Amino acid sequence: MNATIVGVAALLLSSAAFAEEPGTKWGRPFPAVNGEVIQCDEPTPLSEEQQARQFDTAPIDLDELSRQAKAFGEQSNEAAVAWRSSQALRLASDWPFLCRYRDANAAIEESGLEPQVVFIGDSITEGWIVADRDFFNENGFIGRGISGQSSAQMVARFHQDVVALQPKVVHIMTGTNDIGGATGPITEKEYIGYVRAMIDMAQANRIQVVIAAMPPMTMLLPRPEFDVKPWVRQMNMLLQQTAAQYGATFVDYYTPLADNTGAFDTAYANDGVHPTRIGYAVMKPLAERAIETALGKVAPEPAAEHIP
Repeated sequence: MNATIVGVAALLLSSAAFAEEPGTKWGRPFPAVNGEVIQCDEPTPLSEEQQARQFDTAPIDLDELSRQAKAFGEQSNEAAVAWRSSQALRLASDWPFLCRYRDANAAIEESGLEPQVVFIGDSITEGWIVADRDFFNENGFIGRGISGQSSAQMVARFHQDVVALQPKVVHIMTGTNDIGGATGPITEKEYIGYVRAMIDMAQANRIQVVIAAMPPMTMLLPRPEFDVKPWVRQMNMLLQQTAAQYGATFVDYYTPLADNTGAFDTAYANDGVHPTRIGYAVMKPLAERAIETALGKVAPEPAAEHIP
């Protein structure tokens, strides 16, 4: 199982649909270079019930969630088979998921709006927009998170979802799904290479860069026997070093969200991976400070020697 290891938790929590819903709405048509027309289905927002589950402050039984994740991978699970089939079709035709924000990006470009900051990332970034819409709307921030995405997929959509929007700053958060094997196993060097590619593109287009540490991970579903915590710390140290090499701003979300074992503190996450609204509230002032630093409005804080 590759693309489902981390994303399964979000799917199980949100009860996401595994097939196209009746009455799917379609966005605007875009001419393709092969003479065909690209038309993307409009994303369906989370219902209030789904949001309540995602941001519930009561910790979830991770052993039970792991059991469900393993059951989800069994061939006899019809919902899982349907989901994998729909995923395979999407990945075959739109591997980086350019469709997700194609219409929204076109609307921004046509309006002439230049966003202050674009946040690119995975489900943790996508969930932040749902958890605290005012934080984004009131500050001219644009969210470009896609659940389950690896750093390689973000590189493939970086120009469309970041550079073309001409923000002053890009906030890059990636790595959780690389550990989860979303697009297959990769080495540390390959992972950092993808991060470097995004920084290179941003700096070449005069976009200031904020590199975010991954939040903690308690367990890698459905592999509870694998201790993911040392890998999160190691990759965060690499991110911190890379940010320093490029003169980019580094923001440490890991330290305030981790407990003394390196797991995600249950006060801030209910599934060991995704912050609740309380978790995002901890991250918010750190993001604000990092953005102000990237814009040169405040002096950078002294860098810690390493992620603890």
